[in-house]
Amino acid sequence: MHEQDSNAGHIQLSGELDAATVPWRLRESENWFESGQETVIDLSGVKRVDSAGVALLLEWVRDAHARHATLSFINAPAQMRAIIDFCALNDVIRLRATD
Repeated sequence: MHEQDSNAGHIQLSGELDAATVPWRLRESENWFESGQETVIDLSGVKRVDSAGVALLLEWVRDAHARHATLSFINAPAQMRAIIDFCALNDVIRLRATD
């Protein structure tokens, strides 16, 4: 699930980001990134994540870059930060502690 405030470019995610949910989350995010827009995805509501969820973040980074948009993530859960650290993706996936 997500809630989006398109005027502010803020998206609040909740639930799970795993192999079972990534395909539909990718489909629902097709129009999230607009040229020149800054988008912030708040991950504080994410309760469970696996490597597929981190791969989804990479896909969003790629999509935002392709559309010349700026993307950052806030409030990533510890499990997600651990996977990102382990995979050495800190330079690719921009995590901020809070907004």
